[in-house]
Amino acid sequence: MSVAEPYFVGRVDTGAVLPRESADLWAEHVGRNQGTLQCRFASPSSFRGAMAVQRYAGYQLIDFWSDSIVYSRSRADIRRDGDEGLRVMIATDGEVRLRQDDATAQVLPGYGAVVTKTRPVDFGQPLAARGWVMNVPAGALPLEVGAGPALIDLREGLGAVVSGLISELGEQRATVDGPEFAAACDTIIDLLRLCLRRRAAMPTVLATVDTAVRDHVLRHADDPDLTPIEIARSLGWSLRQVQLALHHTGTTPSELIRGARLDRAHRRLRESSSDRTVAEIAYASGFRSLSAFGSAFKARFGVTPQDVRSR
Repeated sequence: MSVAEPYFVGRVDTGAVLPRESADLWAEHVGRNQGTLQCRFASPSSFRGAMAVQRYAGYQLIDFWSDSIVYSRSRADIRRDGDEGLRVMIATDGEVRLRQDDATAQVLPGYGAVVTKTRPVDFGQPLAARGWVMNVPAGALPLEVGAGPALIDLREGLGAVVSGLISELGEQRATVDGPEFAAACDTIIDLLRLCLRRRAAMPTVLATVDTAVRDHVLRHADDPDLTPIEIARSLGWSLRQVQLALHHTGTTPSELIRGARLDRAHRRLRESSSDRTVAEIAYASGFRSLSAFGSAFKARFGVTPQDVRSR
């Protein structure tokens, strides 16, 4: 049995190396934590930055501060690492500028933005800035395809709750463990999903279908007979309508079902008693094949179900 990747808490500060080495150190750690990106430094020889990283089972939260810099992710970069996840960028000081799908967004303190890593993107700050970067699994948020970054108001209401949770999770990085960190990330992602739905950016009909399909999947993901066709039949829409609504937010019916089942299995592996086997949890979460479950779980979380159970 392989050993589960432990809950990781780390810090990088370019002040710990010679000035001529700081840009290389930063680029190395950004690539390690955020995938294939190109870094353009305003002043490589005097660049300063620091980041605190929390990571466990595919979840990651970074508190960063840095001088002026721009990051770019090209189509070649996308092909190179195959990362299909989402990134939530939150500014707490200064500003972060994002560009994707020929659309731009200026993220000021009190706001956040969501981008996908499946399409080219540029982001960075013209001056020194501080903020958070959170990794979110592909399809976990209703991101409209082709519409550029999705902005979220974090100044009041549910957005302020999300901002407070992220900040507190970062503050408690040394006192929480891996499963607690993952559970908190699950909650934050659920709340971010509600924040994005409240933006009502999609056409009314597609928004209605999208919401109904997601709610149906959440209620019935444990059913091994749940399929895209069954969803459409149960809700009274055509399969094409269901596919179009979910395509509008960056996922498919099959991906949505698989993601919901994997999330449930992950929680059950963390929370259930040790006498409940991995196979029992897989079948209880809607999977018919143990091998398919294991492969999908490793692809989603970066660890095996046995790794999570052994923790």
